Amino acid sequence: MPNSKKILIIEEDGFSRICSAILNDEGFETRLALSASEAVRLVSNNGISLIVLDYSFVQPLLKSRIMKDIPTIVLSDELNDELIETMKRITNSVCLLKPIDFERFKYIVHGVVNGYLNISGGNIIA
Repeated sequence: MPNSKKILIIEEDGFSRICSAILNDEGFETRLALSASEAVRLVSNNGISLIVLDYSFVQPLLKSRIMKDIPTIVLSDELNDELIETMKRITNSVCLLKPIDFERFKYIVHGVVNGYLNISGGNIIA
């Protein structure tokens, strides 16, 4: 049974297509954005339930304030002090370090979108 929840994936490279394919197989509807401005437009017009984004997009999106109410999964290549401090400021979020464990990723997506996993912010999962 398809899930009506929409997930916005914001990534510059081919990884967004992989995430989209995985989430489509799980029954979610996905939208892809290649820039922060495109992401803001999509969030404003499409009732997005979850954002999955690469760490490089976090700062511009923090300034747009669209992430305030939308659960967000931040993907990062590395763990550093800047990432830790940034994640502390993003409520309703979790950070997953690459390479992604796709089973864990799917569990977190389902849990957040379906309301049985609460992400409060500042969480980093390796």
